[in-house]
Amino acid sequence: MEKITLHELDMHSRSEVLTFLKKLWNGEGAPCPLCGSALELLHKKTKKSDCDWQCKKCEKIFRTLDLLNELNEQ
Repeated sequence: MEKITLHELDMHSRSEVLTFLKKLWNGEGAPCPLCGSALELLHKKTKKSDCDWQCKKCEKIFRTLDLLNELNEQ
């Protein structure tokens, strides 16, 4: 499984990225921006964190805090 970076998301604005991240943090879930399938919690069994999500179809990992840090560095 590969960790996704901000540049790979192909989102054109800061607000679009923040909306995506907020949906994940609220537990609403969101479609994978790359393939469109549903994202699932990475640590579903252990309930460690709701900050890491994964796409089973394209096998990408979305670490939301890393994405937010990347966004703030820009």
